Amino acid sequence: MKTHIIAIIMTTVILNGNSATVPEGAGEGRFQLGTVADRHCLIDPQGQPFFTLGINHINGVQEAAKPDIFAERFQGDWVRYSEAAAADLKGWHYNTAGYGSPEAIYPLMPYMEDSFLERNSNYLPDAEFFYPDVFDPEVQAAKLKKLRWMCRNTDKPNLIGYYWTDTPQWDLERSLRKRGTNWVIAIRDLPANAPGRVRYEQYLRDCKTAGMEATDEGFLALIAQAHYKLIGEATRELHPGALIFGERYLVNDHPEVVLEAAMPYIDVLSIQPGGDRFEADYFDALYAKYGKPILICDHQCSFPTPQYDKTMWKQLESEQAVAAMYRQYVADASAKPYVIGYHRCQYIDRYNEHPGVLKQGMLREDGSAYAVLQEAVIEANRATLDQFSKQTQP
Repeated sequence: MKTHIIAIIMTTVILNGNSATVPEGAGEGRFQLGTVADRHCLIDPQGQPFFTLGINHINGVQEAAKPDIFAERFQGDWVRYSEAAAADLKGWHYNTAGYGSPEAIYPLMPYMEDSFLERNSNYLPDAEFFYPDVFDPEVQAAKLKKLRWMCRNTDKPNLIGYYWTDTPQWDLERSLRKRGTNWVIAIRDLPANAPGRVRYEQYLRDCKTAGMEATDEGFLALIAQAHYKLIGEATRELHPGALIFGERYLVNDHPEVVLEAAMPYIDVLSIQPGGDRFEADYFDALYAKYGKPILICDHQCSFPTPQYDKTMWKQLESEQAVAAMYRQYVADASAKPYVIGYHRCQYIDRYNEHPGVLKQGMLREDGSAYAVLQEAVIEANRATLDQFSKQTQP
């Protein structure tokens, strides 16, 4: 594969009455990054500052539920369903269809595209979870095939950018506690002739020659470098100039050697926090160290319902508590000049049998709204976009 170096020329201009740093060619039909009024932001295809507020997993409606409103209300028609979902999002003052959205929604509003390159996502059951040999040409070829599919719509102006694997388990100790293994152990346990095992043995010899200690973290760095070099260069080649949001990391499941390997290939650091308050110190430290804008790419808190007492994400005591949390969290996150958006997890309720919990959305399984939560979301999103507009407009 050829290595392509993408040179982005940044120009300081007066945009909407504010000093702004934007890429040369901003407003030429695609989303880009820039800074306006001393804050990082997206620049939309028309050249205007854009703070992304979105909902993920809109296509979750196809999962089993009673009633099956996708079949009964929309007759299995993705266009009709997408039109209704887009209308809901816009009515709630969301402006983005997050990852896991049906392709029929792409012409209707800005959206995120994603690809699950690995089967090492944190939430997978052990039977489906594994660490691939990133040094194996066959594994690399399979990733490239997935990336080509991900980048199939390079002409779509509503495309904001690309994600790679969701919540990959990188941290060695955390994975060992949860899975009884980690990526280094998985490579070390391969047969002697496997590409990854060969690379590991070479690492040991290199360390001995250099008089250095061979460590698991040292080899994890090599895994990450091989992984990101392949997918980063391929994504750039398949869609030059498109924004890369990288993998969607869980809070504190991104060792330093991993982020350092990813940095040359990503434009935005995408984080999935899990608590009920914005952890300002954590995000401040990430921005101070890496200097990349940050997207809160998947987050929510949940509450028990009469039908489901176990819910995904941190469970608060009531819908009212979650509504209050949402107002405060979005306000606190959007106040940071390096945060370019917030995406909420889940559009419509679906029960997840593997962990035995409800994945809670803005709508119940029957399509009715959680009215208290909906009111809070509308209020918070409107306030966030109004404040962003005041900061970035005359």
